[in-house]
Amino acid sequence: MPHLHDMEELISSIEDNQVKDYMKEAMSCYMANAYRACIVLTYLALFDDIVKKLGELGKVNKKAKKIHDEAQNKMNEQDVYENFLIEQLSSNSLLPTLDTNFLDIIRQLRNKSAHPSGHSASAEEARFVFYESINRFLSKPILTTTQLVDNILARLDDKYFFPSTSITKTSAIVKREISNLHNETYPYLINKLLDKYLSSSPQVKTNAAFFLTGLAYLKNNESSSSIIKYVIDSKCSDSKCSNLILRLISANGSLLLNLETTTYDRLRSVISERIKNVDISYKDSKFSHPSKVLSSILQACGEDFMLAKFKSPLIELFQKNIFSISFIVHMNSHPEIVKIYLKEACKKAGSFTYDEANYFSRNIYDVDEHLSSFLSGRQAFLIIAHISKAADNGANEAKSLRVSNFSSIPELKEAAIEYIKSNKKAAQSNYQKITGNEDGFDILVKNFLLNNLEI
Repeated sequence: MPHLHDMEELISSIEDNQVKDYMKEAMSCYMANAYRACIVLTYLALFDDIVKKLGELGKVNKKAKKIHDEAQNKMNEQDVYENFLIEQLSSNSLLPTLDTNFLDIIRQLRNKSAHPSGHSASAEEARFVFYESINRFLSKPILTTTQLVDNILARLDDKYFFPSTSITKTSAIVKREISNLHNETYPYLINKLLDKYLSSSPQVKTNAAFFLTGLAYLKNNESSSSIIKYVIDSKCSDSKCSNLILRLISANGSLLLNLETTTYDRLRSVISERIKNVDISYKDSKFSHPSKVLSSILQACGEDFMLAKFKSPLIELFQKNIFSISFIVHMNSHPEIVKIYLKEACKKAGSFTYDEANYFSRNIYDVDEHLSSFLSGRQAFLIIAHISKAADNGANEAKSLRVSNFSSIPELKEAAIEYIKSNKKAAQSNYQKITGNEDGFDILVKNFLLNNLEI
């Protein structure tokens, strides 16, 4: 015997209030051991619901509209319509075979229960009808069908299908488009969208990519499973899909949880290749940017996962673009990643290559506030010490930064000052080790960081 709360939970998955009322009454019959009444009420709710959903489907599908209108006429004339409905749904491929077989079984059980046939409805039969009716139909937005998907696909060449590139607006459009889709339709939808992305016109390709990205962003369990299976797992070895996969990961980093080892190996290569080829001037807020991809993974999967699966491309990202804000802003509370970042930042800050050292000193002001949010005073001091090293070696931008008393990075400067105040000997030792300049630390303290402040 099912528990009352189990049946109530099932009923709560039904959106249509009228259908809910029917099923609450059917549940009451079941609990009162009136199994025949439970079956009959469920049967009525089920077929009424199918006709109603056919009406919605008929708005975009001529076959569905014709079947709905004929069934509705039969209902209005109090004529038997259920067998007609099952046959039409099956012959027009509006339901898969399993579902049409189920409807036929329900019809037979209802007929046995509603007429004096000598059949006594059992608890098991009533429970079967109740549970399967809700799970297969009543809790679903519309019939399992490819017709709605085909309607979506047919409009992908519309220029203004996605009038905005905003992910929130894109996902809102996708959510509306799929609102009447059955969960079992997602594999068909995603495979067809992938086909469009790979083989169609530029407009269709763009809209297919937007649709898949918006779908990933919704983080629906059923659609995410299909995206993982049919796109990420199946296509991560195909370079034609690399950009799409990166966008999907940016939209939903949790897509990468619990994949096969080989898939992770391939994804690392995909991300590394993108890091290698992306222009440093390319906006790192773009969904295909490796910084956006890695930040999405970090946010969704955590630091341990990131370091276990994607440490090498993470280091490559820092080496390519140490000031990629879309990743930096998510580094707080991730101390091991901060250590990796600091190591690469110090290499660049104190580099013997003038172009690299000058680039660092010229641009660090852009991330001063962000870095100060997660770097300790000691770590901030180490960066300043490496800039001083580059200045000693002749890097002009590093010299200018030091001459200006590090005025363009006030947050890091303040953190470094606090560290020097409380750890002067350690700071002096670190400075000499980094720069090789025994007198430089005293000059730094007296003339640049603290002016005339005694410590």
